[in-house]
Amino acid sequence: MFGSYTLMDLEQNKVVETQLVQSNEVRSSCHMEKEWLVRAVQSMEENNVAISQLITDRHLQVAKWVRENMPGTTHYIDVWHVAKGLKKKLVALSKEKECENIGGWIKSITNHLYWVPSSTPEGEDDNVKWEKWTSVYHHVQNIHVGHGDHYQQCEHGALDPNDRQKRWLRPGTRVVEKLEGIIHSRQMKKDIRMLSPQLQTSSLEAYHSTINHFAPKMNKFSYKGMQSRLILAALHFNENSKRTQATTKANQLRYKIAFPKQKKGDYTVKKVKTQNTYGYVDTLLEEVTSRVQFGEVPPLLSS
Repeated sequence: MFGSYTLMDLEQNKVVETQLVQSNEVRSSCHMEKEWLVRAVQSMEENNVAISQLITDRHLQVAKWVRENMPGTTHYIDVWHVAKGLKKKLVALSKEKECENIGGWIKSITNHLYWVPSSTPEGEDDNVKWEKWTSVYHHVQNIHVGHGDHYQQCEHGALDPNDRQKRWLRPGTRVVEKLEGIIHSRQMKKDIRMLSPQLQTSSLEAYHSTINHFAPKMNKFSYKGMQSRLILAALHFNENSKRTQATTKANQLRYKIAFPKQKKGDYTVKKVKTQNTYGYVDTLLEEVTSRVQFGEVPPLLSS
């Protein structure tokens, strides 16, 4: 069993480091992610590359290791991972007795979570983020002022009751009490202050799809075979990561409608990108030809 770990420059949208670890190299599978990160960071340090900001998921071992071993690095948590866990809790709550009305607010609450870090300037007091986040607990009860000392009222204007599509939740009801436990949980208080303000790891998820193309999970590969396929996936992704949007013959931008599984029947509009290029293949062929010509054996092909 293998596991791969990737470091990506999210501003440039480029893979900069990839690590492959076998499960028998660590004590258990839950230790694999931290081991991947340790090796990736060590590789970056050996190449004199400093990491000023790091965005990861909510893995507790990773957070502890970064805190103890990377004091000069600002550690952020990707909003999508927090939103995913939040949505699961809200969906579960909506299925409980007397809590059905929260179902109409799930999308709004998760969208609010994304807004909190993106609307808060870097370096701002953590209390601002927290009060922005907890303001949604008041908002769903039609309370729009008095959220806290740092964030006192909602930023939206006057609300037209004729435009209402969701029912306000009534204070003191069971659903409001349950929602308070989710919004004000200790885990959320830890996560909110660490949410990434701008950059997210959606590009990394796209890269994972590229890996699945070069190394399908249904097939088994040797360690060197898997390592080679990871490198090919990185080369392919980096060459095509900044493709522009495709246009029609009339020079109009092209879009398509997709139905992601996680949206459960709902759709999303996506940009159609230009065709992939494969210039890295020519570069690899030239390198292999050169090495064979001069009697050199590529490291990955040596026994």
